Amino acid sequence: MANIAVVGEERNVIGFRPFGVDVYLSHESGEDIEDWFRSIVKKEYKLILITETVAVKLREQIQALWEKDFPVVLTISGLGETSSAAFDRLRSLVIKAVGADLLKES
Repeated sequence: MANIAVVGEERNVIGFRPFGVDVYLSHESGEDIEDWFRSIVKKEYKLILITETVAVKLREQIQALWEKDFPVVLTISGLGETSSAAFDRLRSLVIKAVGADLLKES
């Protein structure tokens, strides 16, 4: 099993498959999206990349995972409707790491 999973819409994540990454397509699951994501997390990946569109639906679960060492969950931009969730998370990580907001606009 790969240590990396990518979760999202087919057009956004299918390109990761040739690199040995486990790819989970959000439309493939007939179950509740929260249960579906919980089953992915149980596979003990070290890194989970998730598109913003899917991440918005799983905000609470992802925030809980950010408090743990593993898996590291990173939100990636996808095609279509997006929010600033990925950028906001990156900004908070930078502030935590260096103690200053290096990404703020002047």
